[in-house]
Amino acid sequence: MKYHALVSILASGICLLLAVFIIFRAGFSAIRRSFACVTMLIAVWSMSPFVSSLPLGKDVLLVILRGIYVSAIFVPTGFFIFMSQLLELGRHRVTQAILVGSFFVSMIFLSISLTPFFIRDIRPNDYGYGIVPGESYPFFIAFFAFMYLFASIKLWERFVSAKEARRNQLLYIGVAFAMAFVSGLIHFLASYGIPEIFPHDILVAAYSLLMAYAIVKFRLLDMSVAFTKLGIFLSVYTLVLGIPFIIGFRYPDRWLLPVTTMAALATVGPFVYLYLQKRIEERLLQEQRRYQATLRQASAGMGRIRDLKRLLNLIVFILARVVRLDHAMIYFIDRDTGIFHLAASRRMRQGGTLKPQLEPLCPVVQYLSTVSLPLVRDEVTQRARQEKDAGFAAIDAAMEDMGAEVVFPVFIRMNIIAIVVMGKKSNGRNYTEDDLNVFSILSNQTSLAIENAQSYEDMKKTQEQLFRAEKMATIGTMADGLSHQINNRLHAMGFIASDMMDTLKLRRLSFVTDDLRTFADEFEYSLSRIQENVTRGGEIVQGLMRYTRKGEEGFAGHNIDEIIRSAYEMAQFKIRSPEFRLVKAFDPAAIPCVRGNFTQLQEVFFNLIDNAYDATVQRKAEMKEEGYAGLLTVSVKEADGLLEIIFSDNGIGVKPMDSGKLFTPFFTTKATSKKGTGLGLYVIRKIIEDNHGGKVEMNSVYGQGTHMILHLAANKE
Repeated sequence: MKYHALVSILASGICLLLAVFIIFRAGFSAIRRSFACVTMLIAVWSMSPFVSSLPLGKDVLLVILRGIYVSAIFVPTGFFIFMSQLLELGRHRVTQAILVGSFFVSMIFLSISLTPFFIRDIRPNDYGYGIVPGESYPFFIAFFAFMYLFASIKLWERFVSAKEARRNQLLYIGVAFAMAFVSGLIHFLASYGIPEIFPHDILVAAYSLLMAYAIVKFRLLDMSVAFTKLGIFLSVYTLVLGIPFIIGFRYPDRWLLPVTTMAALATVGPFVYLYLQKRIEERLLQEQRRYQATLRQASAGMGRIRDLKRLLNLIVFILARVVRLDHAMIYFIDRDTGIFHLAASRRMRQGGTLKPQLEPLCPVVQYLSTVSLPLVRDEVTQRARQEKDAGFAAIDAAMEDMGAEVVFPVFIRMNIIAIVVMGKKSNGRNYTEDDLNVFSILSNQTSLAIENAQSYEDMKKTQEQLFRAEKMATIGTMADGLSHQINNRLHAMGFIASDMMDTLKLRRLSFVTDDLRTFADEFEYSLSRIQENVTRGGEIVQGLMRYTRKGEEGFAGHNIDEIIRSAYEMAQFKIRSPEFRLVKAFDPAAIPCVRGNFTQLQEVFFNLIDNAYDATVQRKAEMKEEGYAGLLTVSVKEADGLLEIIFSDNGIGVKPMDSGKLFTPFFTTKATSKKGTGLGLYVIRKIIEDNHGGKVEMNSVYGQGTHMILHLAANKE
C-alpha cells in the first residue's frame, strides 16, 4: 500500500471522527448539522485513493469509484448550505436561487454519475487507479468552482465589515476554505493526467481540523497558536509515516527495516510532538502566561485587604493593567434594591460611557444569577445568530452596551454579590480557555476577600454600636443622680415662679393705669407657663427615673394606660407633637391590668413608640406624601386570660429582605446609625418572651406601616 492510499484512509477517518465529535461535543444545531454532513461527504470522497489501491479488479473498482463520486456530487451544495448558514445568507433571493439551482444541478449529475458520460474509465496511476473524465466532468468542475468562488466572495464581504472578534473567526474559516479549494484543484488536475505534487488528502485533513476548530472552539486560541499546532502535527507525523515508506520503497526486500523504523518513530512521535508544542506555546504565549501568573499571585494576596472600596479598586486596576484591557469594571449589589451599582472602574483608553448601574431585569444579571459560569461575548454572539435564541440575543445586546468581552460573577454562599466586566485586550487577541480558568480562580478569591472585608466592616460597626450602648448604659447609671439634680432646679424654678405670682397678685390693686394692668396680665401669664413647664419637666424627670431603675421589684398588676402614658412622656424629649399623634383605641376601664414588671414594660412600650415615630419621620422624608401625618394606634384585646396589645403605625414599614433580621442585635433599619443602635427590638423580645413568658409578633408592609403585637398575661389578682 503506497503512501497516497494511507493518507487517503487517514484523512477519511479524521473527517468521520470530526463529524461525530461536532455532533456530540458541540450540539446538533443547524449549522453544525450541515457541517457534519458535508464533512461526511468529503470523508467518503477522500477514500477514493485508498479504494483504488485495493486489488479488486478494474471493473469492480470502476463501479465503486463511480459510487464514491456520488458523495462528491453533493459536496458543493452541502458546503454552500453550511456557508449560507454561517454568513446568514439564506434570506437573500440570489442565495436562495443559487441554492435551488445547485440542488437541481446535483440531481442532474446524480442521474449520470454511474454512466461513462460522467466517468468514462479508470487508468493506472501512482497509487492504483485514477479516473478518466467523461464529457460532463468539466461541467462538474465548473459547478464545483462556481459554488466555492461565490461563497468565498460572500465570506470576504463579511470579513471586511465584521468586528474584530467575528473577523478572527472568519479568518480561520477562510484559511480552511483555501485548503479545501487547493485540495480539490489538485484532485481535478490529476484526473487529466497532471501528477500530484503531494497527496491532496493531507489538505483535506487539515481543512477539516481547522474548520471544526473554528466552529466549536474558535475563540479559545489566537491564530499563531492554531497554525503552529497544526504545523507541528503535520511535520512530526509526516516524518513518522513518511520515513518508513521511503525506506520501504528504497529497500523493498528488507521489510523488517521499515516496520521497525515505523514502530520506533510511532513510539517517539507523540513525545516529540508534545515537547515541540510545549516549547512553541511557551514562546508564543509568554505574555499570556505572565499575566495569568500575576493574577494568581494577586488573587492569593487579596484576602489581606480589609477595606472594601480599596479591594474593588485594586481588582479592576490589576485586571486593566496586567491583562492590558481597554477597561475593567466591578458592579456591586445593593441588597435593598437588587440593583448592581458601579463600584470601581479602570479605563486604559478614553472614549465611550460607563453604565452607572445594572438593573435586576438586565439579561446579563438574570443569566449570571442562575448560571455561575462566565459569559464570553464571542460565544453569546454565536449562539444568538446560529440558534436564533432570543435570550442570548438580549444578552449579546446588553454586553455590547457595556463594552464587555467577558463577564463573570462573584458569589458568596450561592448569592451573587458582584459582576466583573472586562473589555477588549489592547493587543486584539481573544480570551483563551486558560484565561477563563484564571478568572474563575480570581472570582473565588475575590468572593472570599469581599466577605472578609465585609466581615471586618461589620465588626467595626458592631464595636461602634457596643461603645455607643456602653455610653448609654453609663448615662443610665448616672441618670438617677442627674434626675435628682435637675428635679431640684425645677422645684426651685417652680417656687420662684409661684412666689412671683403671689407678689404680683398682692400688688395688682396698686396698678391704676391700663398699661400697668396689661403688663401685669402678661407677666402673670408668663409665670403660669413657667409653672406648667416646670410641672411637665418634673413628670418627664420622674419617668426617666422610673425608666432607668433596675426594676428588681416583683411582678404585679399594672394599668396599661399608665404604662403607655409614662412611656409616651419619656418619648417627649424627641417627639414633636404636630408631626406625630398617639391614639389609644381601647377603654382603660374595660381592660384588666397586665401582669409584669412596670419598669421593663415601660421600656418595651417606649421602644415601640420611639420606633413608630422614627418610621413615620422616615416615610415623610422619603415618600413625600402630601397631607401625610404620623399616627400610632394602640389597641388591646383580652382572650382566655391573655392580653393582646397591638401597636399599629403608618410609618415606612420593613422591607421583606430585612424582616428576618429585625430581632438580631445591632441590626437597624433606621435612616442613620445615629437614630438607632439596633438593640431595641432585641431588648423587647428578651423582656417579653424570656422575662414575662409572652410572645412578640410583627407584621409589616413596606411603604404602608407596621403592626407590633405583644401577648402578655392578664393580672388575675
